[in-house]
Amino acid sequence: MIGEEVLRARDAAINEVFKEIRDGMIIGYGSGTTIAQLTPKLKSLVEENDLHVEFIPSSLQSVELLVSHGLKITTLEEHPEPDLVIDSFDQADYEGNVIKGGGGALLREKILAQAAKKVVYIGDNLKLKEKMDFPIPVEILQCAYPHVKKVLEGWGLRIKPRICKGKMGPVITDNGNILADVYAGRIDDPEELDSKLISIAGILETGIFPRLVDQIIIGYPDGAIKRIKVERKKITSLSSSL
Repeated sequence: MIGEEVLRARDAAINEVFKEIRDGMIIGYGSGTTIAQLTPKLKSLVEENDLHVEFIPSSLQSVELLVSHGLKITTLEEHPEPDLVIDSFDQADYEGNVIKGGGGALLREKILAQAAKKVVYIGDNLKLKEKMDFPIPVEILQCAYPHVKKVLEGWGLRIKPRICKGKMGPVITDNGNILADVYAGRIDDPEELDSKLISIAGILETGIFPRLVDQIIIGYPDGAIKRIKVERKKITSLSSSL
């Protein structure tokens, strides 16, 4: 059960992120409980201002949210460079690193984060930490799980498959892969850990998003907000010497 103070803090961040939306935009749309809280308010914003905007969903959950609220869906095939991504996160630090994937959509969310012109994440104040320590979601090819587990245990890290409450066995992502959580404790260098995890054959993506955002909006229960501006890490071309 989400407490009233957390809901108010999220509302503050939601109201602030709406300032980023412009008529005609293509918007990548995240997943999770904060996004579920945002969607009915987004519908009102679109209708009241007669906005013509389209959304690229990051998961089956976001598809259902958008469709059920009468918001128009499009695809990355049609719009390979969305104008904006709006998403939430599980934990963030002051340097612009976040951990995402509590809802299991980390791979598609990271694709949208790399593809978009601008990325803005929102969350409540309890999710902002000096150093992140949240379990790191990872998406793993099913046949590779024993190998991934062995390597991580050799590094002194614990991995635990996410177990589904509605059926027996592990949670399977929208892409048909295993969703698991890596327990790494305090994360001093998120980018290094992300690279180290992704180097293991079979880990398709991690929930560490190292500076893949332009702004993080933090809401507080009293309605105050904090904007953390980030120099977003973008995909660059190969060196001509390669």
